[in-house]
Amino acid sequence: MKLTYAMIAALAVGLLLMGCQKEDAKGFPKVDYNKDGKIIFEELIVVFPDLTVDEFLAADADNNGSLDEKEYTRLRQARDAGKKLDAAAAAAAPAAAAKTPPVEPDKVTPPAKPAESAPPAAPAGQPAAPAAPDAQSAVPAAPAVTLPPAAPTAATPPAGEVVETVVAEAPAPAPAGQAAAPAAETYTVGRGDTLSRIAKKFGITAKELMAANGMKDADRIDAGRVLTIPGKGAAKSGASGESVSPAVAAFVADYFAKSGSGEITALVDLYGDSVDYYKKGRIGADVVRQDKTAYFERWPQRTYNAAPPTAAALPDGNIKVTVPVDYTVKRADKSARGQATFTLVLQPAGGSFRIVGEQSAVTERK
Repeated sequence: MKLTYAMIAALAVGLLLMGCQKEDAKGFPKVDYNKDGKIIFEELIVVFPDLTVDEFLAADADNNGSLDEKEYTRLRQARDAGKKLDAAAAAAAPAAAAKTPPVEPDKVTPPAKPAESAPPAAPAGQPAAPAAPDAQSAVPAAPAVTLPPAAPTAATPPAGEVVETVVAEAPAPAPAGQAAAPAAETYTVGRGDTLSRIAKKFGITAKELMAANGMKDADRIDAGRVLTIPGKGAAKSGASGESVSPAVAAFVADYFAKSGSGEITALVDLYGDSVDYYKKGRIGADVVRQDKTAYFERWPQRTYNAAPPTAAALPDGNIKVTVPVDYTVKRADKSARGQATFTLVLQPAGGSFRIVGEQSAVTERK
């Protein structure tokens, strides 16, 4: 009888302990909401509302715009200890931190070079203005990706600091009667897609598809990225869309002017309430502000020389604008320059436009 009572008591204790176990609300499986094996900034701020873009970039040791389980564990351990990761902490991470992030949209980054390159910042994490955040590498993007190209800084530059020169003139409209290039379509990359498979689906070559999207690496294509599909023969004619209207050209010139001058509030006013922004996906203008600010604090001197943009009308009434840009970014100890392609999706708003999509990719480093 005593043995029976003892067994019942042990069983009750076991059931009680099992019932008390709760799923770790901050565990990697719980924070990875879409179960894709990686955690992005938007997923992370759900459990750490005070997380900053800089801290996220410090945790992203391999600069790929997301955290794997090992990177997340580092961040959580630091948080549990009452600390926050910074750039110095990131340097102590695995050698993967030295890798160049894929580019900000999204972003395709060419092989890393000794000198640190930065994406031209125009008005992502991941060049955020354009470039992205993401590990704030030299990829044009508003935040950066890889960083995504980042936006203008809200902070006032230190006294005596040189302010960048911006060259962004509105291109003249195409001459009357000039034949427009074939209209472009868009395609959202799915899991398992390859560049050659997508190109074959639309009856074009992989080379034409890469040229229309400013891509350098055919093996680097992320699921969720929106590609411009040029009309047949568009690549041969050297264009992936039609010449833009004077209003669009003026808006684009204003975007690069504000990106170079660091007018963060005026720059963010050019964005809509919801923006498809590099690898961050759809975010609010507040996150755009954070990303742009971080990027321009990193590169206080910026010059953008924008070539005439081309445009393609989208089915939803928006306009996809592609702009080749020569960029130079500098800070006290480093500088980087090259060419990048910015892709902006503009939504008509009254007599002007609002940016509802932004991507950028470095096409050449000098």
